[in-house]
Amino acid sequence: MELSMALEEIFTFSLLAASLLLIFYLVTKSLKNPLRKIPGPPGLPLLGHILSLNPTKIHNQFYEMARKYGAIMKVKIFTKTIVVLNSKEACLEALSKTGTDFQGRPSLKRNQIVLPPNVAFSNFSDKQVMLRRLFTKAMKAYGPGVVHLEKILQETIQCLVDDIDQKEGQAIDSAELSIGYVCCVLASMMFGEKYSYDDELCHRMNRVNSQVIKTTDPFSNGVVFDVIPFLYDFKFLFKKERKKIESAKETFSNFIKTRIEEAKKSFDVNQMRGCLDYLIELQKQENDVDGQPLLDEVGLQGMMANFLIGGLETSRRSLAQMFLDLLHDPTLQKTLQAEIDSQYEPTETITLKDKVKLPRMEAYMLEQMRFLTQVPFMIPHMAVRDAEVAGYKIPAGTVVLMNSYHVAHNPDVFDEPFEVKPERLLDENGKLVDRDHPLRENFLGFGAGRRQCPGESFAKSRIFLFLANILQKYHVEVDGELPDRDVRKYPMSILLTPPSVKVRFTRRQ
Repeated sequence: MELSMALEEIFTFSLLAASLLLIFYLVTKSLKNPLRKIPGPPGLPLLGHILSLNPTKIHNQFYEMARKYGAIMKVKIFTKTIVVLNSKEACLEALSKTGTDFQGRPSLKRNQIVLPPNVAFSNFSDKQVMLRRLFTKAMKAYGPGVVHLEKILQETIQCLVDDIDQKEGQAIDSAELSIGYVCCVLASMMFGEKYSYDDELCHRMNRVNSQVIKTTDPFSNGVVFDVIPFLYDFKFLFKKERKKIESAKETFSNFIKTRIEEAKKSFDVNQMRGCLDYLIELQKQENDVDGQPLLDEVGLQGMMANFLIGGLETSRRSLAQMFLDLLHDPTLQKTLQAEIDSQYEPTETITLKDKVKLPRMEAYMLEQMRFLTQVPFMIPHMAVRDAEVAGYKIPAGTVVLMNSYHVAHNPDVFDEPFEVKPERLLDENGKLVDRDHPLRENFLGFGAGRRQCPGESFAKSRIFLFLANILQKYHVEVDGELPDRDVRKYPMSILLTPPSVKVRFTRRQ
């Protein structure tokens, strides 16, 4: 009996000692963690800030935190610390001045399942750099000034005008119109053919894209698989979310694979059509040091994913915001039309090379993008090695968010930051201010550094032609109730989404 009690006491003492040692280890480790020095709101043990963050209003919550904590702060999602950079200087330091220190991407389970490996979401590596080069090469084949792109855009604009004319003044949903235009442009760009608004391919593109966006939304229930990836291995958990993920994967894969197979069957090197043809040719030409193709089939599918999702989502939201701006501010519409009328006859065609003639138009485009800042935190970055930013040490593997929403609405930089004021981007002579002007530098919507969006030029081109041609030919009027355009009231998912509005187009005389 005495031996048994002695053994029990020894076991109890040993367990207590082990527990104390574990606690000592965890406390010591926490004290040595450099992230603890970064300011941020107090959180709960184990849960962090997960209960205090509102997914649909997180852009506003982070904005208020930025005003309190300054250039850099931290939040915790469960036990994972996320660093948030709130100033232009801190963001540019991480994106450009530190080389590749913050060029990684965190592993997101749903993206890995639904999408093939791609340039935008892949972690930084030599292969990622090479694939980005190929992607940019294909994009440049269709950049501004290239005759074929100009033709595609002008033909799509004409289809848009014909479609509006056929409605004969009927109310049109701004979101549907924006999606239809962007889908037509992207389909033509990728596949090299002319598509109409009622083409099934364009509708299918939109359905596929919408399904992927909803499935990978970081603020939906499926985020549990991103935060705790191994839960996906337990088939009996979150069956509804798992079904959505598998369905999105199948839908997207079937669409992309079918388009690639069809393009390869009809491929003719002497008659290049769209960017897909250029990528197929690059697939044959570009090899790595071992003589293997740099762009395999999975890589090609990933490229198409970047074209589709990256090209469609952002442009359609910019166009939707433009309708709200024109309807809320009739003076803006008249001013832009007056500038167009001063440079063009009603029957003249507005082209990309003529953008320089319309500085107020370009100033409005840039101001609208700043105001909306539809990607409030960019695509998440990750430190690929121990690094430093804003005077704080950041351990390798730390997820870093760029709070571009606060940067673009910083009241210390912008007078009335939540108002649309194109004139702030014009100098005393009415010309667009230079790219290095502080007000232009404080818009980081397309990123910066090595991971800057390669589609920036094309995105601005299609938005410019849409806006210029619509305003040259029509007065835009609201039909029914006009929704609020306060970006602080827009719901947050992956992106900020302006509300749609019913509009009427009246031909200008």
